[in-house]
Amino acid sequence: MQDTATTETECVSIFDLYASPDKITEKLKRTGQLVLTNNDNPMAVMFNVDGSTLEDTLTDLRRLRAQRIIKAMQEASVRNGTSNMTLEEINAEIEAMRAEKRAEEKSA
Repeated sequence: MQDTATTETECVSIFDLYASPDKITEKLKRTGQLVLTNNDNPMAVMFNVDGSTLEDTLTDLRRLRAQRIIKAMQEASVRNGTSNMTLEEINAEIEAMRAEKRAEEKSA
């Protein structure tokens, strides 16, 4: 796959993909990645892969998505003041939530 880190990512619309799939396929092979848009709004990223790299690429993307989620959770904990909780405080919060859930289940 071509290194696209230094090139600007090209966008293609869903309509273009539907109307000219061969052109889009060639563009994807040439650029290595494309952003798929719907009404000029990005909705997907396409990467040029082959059978030998597909699983590795999917694993990398899943790992990246998980890292971004973890980062967002860490940033949220700093914003809401829970980033410095002790283990004792965390365990107390977990137990309180479990007790609340048990109470809800009993009243249902």
